[in-house]
Amino acid sequence: MKIISLKITGMTCDGCANGIKKNVASLNGISHNEVNYQKGEGNFSFDEKLVSKENIIQEIEKTGHYKVETESNSNHFDLIIIGGGSAAFSAAIKAESLGLTTLMVNSGLNFGGTCVNVGCVPSKNLIRAAETAYHATHSNFKGVKPRGADIDFTQIIKDKKQLVATLQQKKYIDVVSDFKNLTMINGWAQFLDEKTILVDQKDTYKAVKFIIATGATTNIPNIEGLNEVNYLTNVSLFDLEEKPESLTIMGAGYIGLEIAMAYNRLGVKVRIIEFTDRPLRSQTKDITDVLETQMKSEGIEVLPNFRVIKFEKRGANTIIHCKCPDGSFTEFIEKGKILVATGTKPNTSKLGLENTNLNLDKSGHIIVNNKMETNLSNIYAAGDVANTPSFVYTAAAEGNTAVTNAFTGDLKTIDYNSLPWVVFTDPQVAGAGMDELQAEANNIPFEVSKLELKDVPRALAAQDTRGFIKLIRNTETDKLIGARIIAPEGGELIQQLSMAIKFGITVKDLAESFYPYLTLSEGIKLAAITFGKDVSKLSCCAS
Repeated sequence: MKIISLKITGMTCDGCANGIKKNVASLNGISHNEVNYQKGEGNFSFDEKLVSKENIIQEIEKTGHYKVETESNSNHFDLIIIGGGSAAFSAAIKAESLGLTTLMVNSGLNFGGTCVNVGCVPSKNLIRAAETAYHATHSNFKGVKPRGADIDFTQIIKDKKQLVATLQQKKYIDVVSDFKNLTMINGWAQFLDEKTILVDQKDTYKAVKFIIATGATTNIPNIEGLNEVNYLTNVSLFDLEEKPESLTIMGAGYIGLEIAMAYNRLGVKVRIIEFTDRPLRSQTKDITDVLETQMKSEGIEVLPNFRVIKFEKRGANTIIHCKCPDGSFTEFIEKGKILVATGTKPNTSKLGLENTNLNLDKSGHIIVNNKMETNLSNIYAAGDVANTPSFVYTAAAEGNTAVTNAFTGDLKTIDYNSLPWVVFTDPQVAGAGMDELQAEANNIPFEVSKLELKDVPRALAAQDTRGFIKLIRNTETDKLIGARIIAPEGGELIQQLSMAIKFGITVKDLAESFYPYLTLSEGIKLAAITFGKDVSKLSCCAS
């Protein structure tokens, strides 16, 4: 099945569009056709074995009233994708399946984008290496005395680089290597107008539709002296083969916390400076209390409510001037490196969007609806550049959705209400749906069940009872509307709860289902039972 989009001139009303649709529908092999006189375009799906693009054009033009604008220029495409990450590749794969001529223009990070190059893949690889080192020196059992680990930091980073290179090739480049309709170029794209881009200030390209998937990058704060101290971001940190003596991390969001725990366990002395009142401020205090206790127990210095006001180089050291929670001022000496992890910003500022009428929000994200449509009918956006949740798996879904809605008659939408997510600290933090604060803000009648891991047999057997499982239910329907977990490997539990939210599973259903004994997932059953009973007083086999 092939899909084409044609510019049609001469239409003056819906009657013209309906007449063209009727004529095209008479052709054998047409599976879908949509004509819009206001946009001056038609989208047609057809079987190339039964009918051709030329046949469709002839049918449109046979009355003499309408003309199809054809473009012989090799710089004209059905679709131009700006960006080269998960959203972009997902869009390209969908476009190829529809037979669309597609141009992917990428700049900055290598093809594959943040996740494979400087995000998910390298960070989780280093987190697992760090966990291995940690467990070689720490035991939950008195009868097991670890003898320690010999950490070759340089080898760990080299292995990480090899993993990134392998996955970047196999999961991205190789996947599209045999695509007949895809052209990929490296270059910086800027819009000249809503239908034309300029690449590297020299080559122009046009398309029927565009998808902006340029991702996001670290938001660098405007602090005096920061640009003079050779600061790092996750992009540059993960390539350092020489272990830093120490590391001061600016920011205690999920990126900063994951890096803090990994590098601390690999033998780097870590300090975190956070201007809000606690780490991972997006979550409720009971979660962040568990995290902060664990980090401090491992020797990570956590400084909430401290605001950096100036950086200064003194010899080989960096002096960090801070305003303290009580309003006084202090200095910290950093002999190693400074890492900026103060959130991200969308890559929209240098795309020439001022030459379009594209709507952005206050933070610079492109505003899209649940179909990935912008306010301009020919431009879509997907991934971290859009005002949607920033995850690699949502970006992939959004890229596919954007192409589907741009070139087919389907009206595909994305629903984030049950979206699962994980922060890969130790213990892990995971969630889906609403927490209790969000439920209250939405005026939903709710009740919370919170089960400490000390009441989960699996955690007791493992002698690791850090954390809890928290469920939020609608008291009128008994349906699960949210879940939060902080637990060792807690991320492995969240998908079941995401599905329960998505499909309207009740807490009663969760409580009455079978769970394997001595698995952490049994904690979900126990948390569901906790809405009505004190599980600490039940037998292990009771329900």
